[in-house]
Amino acid sequence: MRKFVVLSIDGGGIRGIIPSVFLATLKDMLENQGQIKPFHKVFDLMAGTSTGGLIALALSVPLFSSSDGEIYDKEGGVIPQQLPDLYQTLGDSVFPDNRHRVRKTIRQIFTSKYSSQPFFMVLKNIFKNCTIKNALTNILVPAFDMESMQPIFIKKRTTDAGGNTDPDFYMADAALATAAVPTYFPPAYIGHVNDTCTRYCLVDGGIFCINPAMSALTEARKMCTDCEYIILSLGTGTQIEDYKSQSIRRWGFFDWIAPWLGVPLISAVGEGQRISTNHMLKKYPQVTLYRFDIELDKGKGLIDDGSSENLIYLREKAGEMIRNNRAKFDAFAEELIRKQ
Repeated sequence: MRKFVVLSIDGGGIRGIIPSVFLATLKDMLENQGQIKPFHKVFDLMAGTSTGGLIALALSVPLFSSSDGEIYDKEGGVIPQQLPDLYQTLGDSVFPDNRHRVRKTIRQIFTSKYSSQPFFMVLKNIFKNCTIKNALTNILVPAFDMESMQPIFIKKRTTDAGGNTDPDFYMADAALATAAVPTYFPPAYIGHVNDTCTRYCLVDGGIFCINPAMSALTEARKMCTDCEYIILSLGTGTQIEDYKSQSIRRWGFFDWIAPWLGVPLISAVGEGQRISTNHMLKKYPQVTLYRFDIELDKGKGLIDDGSSENLIYLREKAGEMIRNNRAKFDAFAEELIRKQ
């Protein structure tokens, strides 16, 4: 039976450095074992929400080291070992340390906490004018359209699975849309490539699909109807807020969306979807799930803390996640080596 290998990466803002370090470490290990294929030739489908979508798109972007810059593999896509450094760039440009944090938190009550322009400039620098249809492997990136109130799955997939009917988007637009977290960034107003008539008002896919692994399996089953599905599902760290039940009973509107409480409504929806997805995937026949995640310390690892201290902390937690799951990490690497 053919093995169909899926990479799925959760949302989580700057905490995307955790799966980035994981993938860089995995690539080092595979290369030491003689597996030198780029990840877009290893994974049959890459899915990612928010920061996970950025990583999936980066690994599959059709840009090459010979002509497009040093961060790209000679066979295309951003080199996995370069991914953690991209988060340093994001931290510097999009979430510049903790200056004016109180003022930004107050601003978040009334409008978006950050402008999307610096973020979009970083994305354009990575993706240039490449589009989803140009991706070097199958892609799935969720977002949510606030105008139609419908989920939008930005895809590249095989013709047999309906790929000829999928609209095309610029990769930079897709990455901006899936990461447009409400209250943090304004919606992304984007359209199809070469179509000025169709426009969307897209926000972060994490509001309904922070863990895209189940959606990825659905697409995988369309592309390969009788396969064994191997899913590498990467979290970005979990944060358990210490809410007091007696306080919650008195919460009103502003408490449920309060930035200083971690926007509890969004956090609860995301955590519930993340956990339920992992639970359901373990029940499916012909599915082997390799799930990796790590619990973060209280008050650390904020999704928009781009300080050097936070990035160092998150790198350390990524290393801890790998060490705590070494047997599972090695087993997944062996799956990839056997598949080549």
